[in-house]
Amino acid sequence: MDKKETKQIKSIETKLKITRVAISLFRERGYKDVSIREICQKADISIGSFYYHFKSKEEIINTAHEQLDYLWENSISLLDFNRSTRENILCLFEEAGRVMQELGWEMTAQSYVHLLTSHKKYAIQRDRPIYSHLQDVISAGLEKGDFYEGIDRETLTNLLVRSGRGILFDWCLMDGSYDLVNKIREDLTIILNSFCR
Repeated sequence: MDKKETKQIKSIETKLKITRVAISLFRERGYKDVSIREICQKADISIGSFYYHFKSKEEIINTAHEQLDYLWENSISLLDFNRSTRENILCLFEEAGRVMQELGWEMTAQSYVHLLTSHKKYAIQRDRPIYSHLQDVISAGLEKGDFYEGIDRETLTNLLVRSGRGILFDWCLMDGSYDLVNKIREDLTIILNSFCR
């Protein structure tokens, strides 16, 4: 990893630290009752550092998914994808689960609340890395004949992404009471068994 990548990762880690602290405070006391000064004190950073990473409190929530995508892409770049199509798909989702599990269910829950009330719907944009990587894996599987006839790339991509989102939502509803990565593997394996040879 070069200096630029290391600096980017450190910057993302700082943003995520600020985000985690802020989400915890928002959940504890409510979004409106938490000041930027309090976030900085609890995160042990300067106010200048906060404004280097965020323009406002609202931007913390707005950028959470983009930060997560960067971490997810970085983690999958280190993985071996010379497995079966089924395993490659599961691997993509398990890595997403690991990133979310590290951040905790509270932050994930708050990001869902924001998604439901925001005009910016980043989480469902088709140009997100999860969509493109998943479509690449599915395309390769279709070429190899790993899926039953009648399934197409778009349909399967959408089904899997919606299913993954549903597992995350359930995990939040259950206050993070189960291992997210294991549940992703269990549930998506059942779904993939319907489509994979």
